[in-house]
Amino acid sequence: ISNKPIQAKIVLIIFPIDKEFFRVASYTYRNLPYYKNKTIFHYIINDNFNDSFSLRKGEIHKIELDKKNNIINKDILLSKLKDINFDIIIDLNIEYESKIEDFIIQKSNYKIGFKHKKSDLLYNVQLDISKCGVAEKGYQKILELI
Repeated sequence: ISNKPIQAKIVLIIFPIDKEFFRVASYTYRNLPYYKNKTIFHYIINDNFNDSFSLRKGEIHKIELDKKNNIINKDILLSKLKDINFDIIIDLNIEYESKIEDFIIQKSNYKIGFKHKKSDLLYNVQLDISKCGVAEKGYQKILELI
């Protein structure tokens, strides 16, 4: 990986489904570099955490989950996102989440995520935090890339 940040124009950031990781990611990304290259940000967040989501510059797409944690509005969201040409798709889920895979496999130049059982199939840039075990360090590393 080069030391130079990727020159992205349109970025989709998929925030963690899990509450604890969502909190860490949301805190880490509170100072997202909005000033960079007129980048347009899109966020996918769990609707249950909307009240604690502080990033407001960019477009928020809310995932609604049923009692079995299935995404109720997946088709609507995918339909809305399919016409956007993302330069980067970032998945901030530490573990593999099958329910969001359809959002990750959309067309994009770069797909960034954490190493897990299906990461080779989903991402062309992977971060392995298994040695340090600290999610915040991984989130910070992704910020450096964009």
